[in-house]
Amino acid sequence: MEFFLDGIAETSLQASEAAREILALFEADRHRIEDLGRPAASALRVHQLLQQKPIIGIPAAAQRLSISPPTIAKSIQHLEDLGIVREVTGKQRGRMYVYSDYLSILSRGTEPLR
Repeated sequence: MEFFLDGIAETSLQASEAAREILALFEADRHRIEDLGRPAASALRVHQLLQQKPIIGIPAAAQRLSISPPTIAKSIQHLEDLGIVREVTGKQRGRMYVYSDYLSILSRGTEPLR
């Protein structure tokens, strides 16, 4: 029973720490995006979407946010330039973008045991 309770305590500490890190990441990235000036408004909306869905493509983002695909593409380019997202397909069409730091925090501790 003690082993089980220790596991619950450790897991809750890890989840709490991950939540704090994620909130700090979102805040820091939001401030960096705000410094973009005029393009910040659309980029902030894309950033908010990435917080809900950390892997996105331009067509899906455009549809979800009701923003034109060219505007989404420019916003994602700004986020890519800031190092917030990265393209993962390597293709010219059907590109997918990942909020890498966010996914890294979420996946921490899920590596298989060796």
